[in-house]
Amino acid sequence: MVGMSDSPILRELEGLDRKPPESMSAEELEDFLTEAIGFYAEHTKTPIDALRTFGEAKLLLKNRGLVVALGNAEFRVSITKTR
Repeated sequence: MVGMSDSPILRELEGLDRKPPESMSAEELEDFLTEAIGFYAEHTKTPIDALRTFGEAKLLLKNRGLVVALGNAEFRVSITKTR
């Protein structure tokens, strides 16, 4: 497993002049994670069969999150803002 500091993607992003927002909503984090997963998949050539929000997947949940399908596996990533 590659450590966070050893990730070639993070090394590539280090040169970008981006600062995280002071406060991020659950929806904004959902968008950010969608882009990050897509970026990772593109740069590592990792095939992602599906990447949908809970809403797009028609899950009847109150919180936001993502459904990620990789091969025969499906993952649900739940986002809950605590402060």
